[in-house]
Amino acid sequence: MKMAKGLPQILLLFSILVFKSTFFYAQDFDVACRAAQPFCSDASLELTFPNVTGDMDGLGEVGCLNTTPNPAWYFIRIDQPGELIFDIQQWVDSNDNSNLDRGERQLDVDFIAWGPFPTSFVNCDILSQGCDNNGDGDNIRPAECVNNVDDPDYYVNNMDNTNIIDCSYARTPDDDIYIETLTIPNAQSGEYYIILITNFADEAGVIQLQQTNLNEDNAGTTDCSILEPGVGPDIATCGEFPITIEGRFPRAVTYQWARADVGTTNFVNVPGPPGVIPFLEVTTEGVYQLRGFDETGAEVPDSPDDLVVLDVSDAVVSVGYSIAEESFAGGYTITAEVVAAPDVEAAGFDDFEYRLDRDIGNGFLEYRPFQSSPIFTNVPPGDYFITARYANCPASEEISDVIMILGYPKYFTPNGDGFHDTWSLINIEDQPTALIYIFDRYGKLLKQLRAGGPGWDGTYNGKNMPSSDYWFRVEFNEPRDPNMRRRVFAGNFSLIR
Repeated sequence: MKMAKGLPQILLLFSILVFKSTFFYAQDFDVACRAAQPFCSDASLELTFPNVTGDMDGLGEVGCLNTTPNPAWYFIRIDQPGELIFDIQQWVDSNDNSNLDRGERQLDVDFIAWGPFPTSFVNCDILSQGCDNNGDGDNIRPAECVNNVDDPDYYVNNMDNTNIIDCSYARTPDDDIYIETLTIPNAQSGEYYIILITNFADEAGVIQLQQTNLNEDNAGTTDCSILEPGVGPDIATCGEFPITIEGRFPRAVTYQWARADVGTTNFVNVPGPPGVIPFLEVTTEGVYQLRGFDETGAEVPDSPDDLVVLDVSDAVVSVGYSIAEESFAGGYTITAEVVAAPDVEAAGFDDFEYRLDRDIGNGFLEYRPFQSSPIFTNVPPGDYFITARYANCPASEEISDVIMILGYPKYFTPNGDGFHDTWSLINIEDQPTALIYIFDRYGKLLKQLRAGGPGWDGTYNGKNMPSSDYWFRVEFNEPRDPNMRRRVFAGNFSLIR
């Protein structure tokens, strides 16, 4: 078996659970992965975890792996969507410092991964043990599965036609480097992936996993909340049901779910006896509580824990705005102000996003795409609308009233082509008492404009004025002032022929 090159710095945040190699000893394949443990990648910590020994028989031939000695099972949950790339390596950590140091012996490590799934509590018999290269659903055999080292696009393009997401065995003994690469090309938020890692050498050591594309463009991330006991973060749904939720507690062997209406604590047990697999498919919003019990029936530490499942389709009631600068500042800071639905606000759901559209006269133009910040900076004069919604929920979109920002063009070209043929102030038409004067460079008055009128065509007494800079002065009521105080502003612009 061959392995790829590379010696990454490990970026792994692992669970607080204690892992013992005997925990993973040989089991039937259809139940083995139920012992899977959570992990997540995180640039802030560097941790390793022990490998598995004493089970050379393993699970037999699985996917591209001819043998699966000492199988160890893990799972991840996706936080931010995108591509995830992991390097996996294993070695004898002789000084127990969790770093691969010079002289420490690396061990052959192979893997196979499956997904996506709505929960980590999958029945292992749904994990494909073979591939179906022609996609006919027949003769799904391990012999058809490809090592990703030989064909890196095989699993990325789903040529296996199964739920195997990646599979690899590799080795470069001449370089004495042993690394495997796992790629999840298009992970989506909330998805789970199951990973089986082997120890071919049957030597005690440590395993490290590193997400090598953290912070790159279009990179996804893993959800580290699965490392904590309980049920994880609240869930916002855009009217999409059912939703699968899950949780776990150390030492718990049975679980009981209960539900309450959002904003209350009147929990009622979900019908049915306590179960050994703590996941639940919910069809309505609410507060869902999980309790865990040990072998004696006593409630375990950290139990109970709850999360809110909330439909945010109507999360936005209205959209307002404020503008920091007074008129004719040139560039403006617009801040969106959302009024959220009472149940959304009461539940503490605040993951809104905002888009700035410009009114170009014959329709809307997306001026700034959706962003998590409500603040838009350096916005030029013009007519705008803000669209606000709960994150990734188009059904919740609401639009502000028109935002009219006063300004003036820096130039105009009176050549009769229908574009920029006249000069006038931007958005002055709603101020009928405004006074607008145009001067040449010597201060001579050339034209007085009427607010909302046709503008200046670049002539004086019927004659074309030459290309040059011209000046203007406007007396108007400041719309940013609640008292609409009277202001005077002067500036210049260019006539270009």
